[in-house]
Amino acid sequence: MDYKLDIWPTYAEHEWWRQWATQHVGEFSLLAHWRDDPHQWQILLREKLADLLGLQDTRRPIEVQLLGRQDAHNFSIQKVAFPADDGILVPAYLCVPHDNETPLPAVVLSHDADSSKEAMVGLLAEGNPEAAAGARLAAAGYVVCCLDRRGFGERPREDYASDISEWAGKPEVAADAADLIAACDMLAQRPDVQSRRIGIIGIARGVPAALYAAILHSGFYAIALCGYLGRYRALPLIADRHRRAAIQKLFAGTVPAGLLAYADFEDLACLLSRRPLCLYQRHEPDFPMEPATDAARRITEGYNLMDEKIKLTAQISDEHTDYPGTTVMDFLDDWLKLPVSPRPPAQN
Repeated sequence: MDYKLDIWPTYAEHEWWRQWATQHVGEFSLLAHWRDDPHQWQILLREKLADLLGLQDTRRPIEVQLLGRQDAHNFSIQKVAFPADDGILVPAYLCVPHDNETPLPAVVLSHDADSSKEAMVGLLAEGNPEAAAGARLAAAGYVVCCLDRRGFGERPREDYASDISEWAGKPEVAADAADLIAACDMLAQRPDVQSRRIGIIGIARGVPAALYAAILHSGFYAIALCGYLGRYRALPLIADRHRRAAIQKLFAGTVPAGLLAYADFEDLACLLSRRPLCLYQRHEPDFPMEPATDAARRITEGYNLMDEKIKLTAQISDEHTDYPGTTVMDFLDDWLKLPVSPRPPAQN
């Protein structure tokens, strides 16, 4: 990262960073440096992100333990456990439609910080269980996997775990992404799942893990990111202290060290340009919308550059419905319920 700035001197570090944010872009900024070779850009940035996260795209058979089962209105809820790439068991619920004689599309859910797998499938006492994200998706004909992210639900963690994970070269968010990748592999080996029609939804604080998992694992066919989706570099430019603190809290622990030397949020989103992507966010009073609208504009320009605009859905809504919302449900239906073409025969 180039830390030398051609500016007037100042004793205020926040002013230094404000000017840095307006003057510098990452080495792998698609729109600033790689317009003429987006194919090579994708290869190099994906490799760099894998290094920063300590993750690789590896597929493996997943051994699943069935821990329990109960019926809901028009689907069954199966409690399962399967091993993450580090061997730790991942507890999850599968919502499986009763009508599953033919393979169905599937969705992996990455929940928010104030949620859990139980909330996602409607097993908590409060609220309407049929309105839960997993229940709605299952009712719409998807096999759904809702897992606890690390540190939530049945997966408590000690205070030191985040730090030592960072020191060991695998950020906490990378471990969450690896769990989501394992969930995708687990779904792909089920006979009631169409393995080439698996999507992922990231909700609020669950967005970064879903984004990284989708970038590094081609098994996710369609990706929906729901929540505040702004540029990381914009943090020093937010004048309102309370809004800046809200954004800082939202991003904390989700951006791998060194990322801004290479890329920003819009570059990561554009790495998904060969697959359908939905960016859906509401107007939030605590968050400034300028970084979000700027990111959406840059992502749209990137998809246009790579002739993939048809695969991008980007919406900032005034609705106050719970995520994922009608826009995301329609997006998934449009892409995950497409017929699957036969694979070409293997060449001798």
